[in-house]
Amino acid sequence: MTRVGKTGGEGRPWIELEKPRPPRVDDRYEYWQEAPATLSPRCEYWLRQIRRGWLPNRRISAECYDCSAGWYGVYIWEYLHALAPLIAERRQLAEGGSAA
Repeated sequence: MTRVGKTGGEGRPWIELEKPRPPRVDDRYEYWQEAPATLSPRCEYWLRQIRRGWLPNRRISAECYDCSAGWYGVYIWEYLHALAPLIAERRQLAEGGSAA
């Protein structure tokens, strides 16, 4: 049996994440309802990975926003207003839809 190559989550191409990752934010609840003055290095890191083609697998995608912010290591506001919308847009494009 011949393997075509490594694949990422949900049958997508494998995207190797950049290393090292910036440290997690100290308290994801610090910025919940309002935006931080600047995005955290960890949020910028994940935005870059998603723009490169990485998307979370089903297990990560099924997490609530609080757990997702913890998994990514970002503020809740960053997850809700930066990462989640970009993930949704990229997933729609990957599935053959058009971005709004």
